[in-house]
Amino acid sequence: MVSRIIRITPHANNKDMCSAHGAAAGCASLVADVVLSDAGSEHVAWAVCGRWVKENPDAVAWLEAHPEDATFLEAS
Repeated sequence: MVSRIIRITPHANNKDMCSAHGAAAGCASLVADVVLSDAGSEHVAWAVCGRWVKENPDAVAWLEAHPEDATFLEAS
């Protein structure tokens, strides 16, 4: 299933574990909320850790294309 990132914003929802890695991974604090669109849904919301934002190629590309939205990552 192909997904597309719609936006990445500073983490502000009530999720407390990384949607990408799950609770068992013991990720550091969550830094971003990512809204995705895929074949199954137009709006999938994830809460993700800094590792995911920095290592996921789609997230890296999205943030490079939207540098004004990436400024919050400098503090994490």
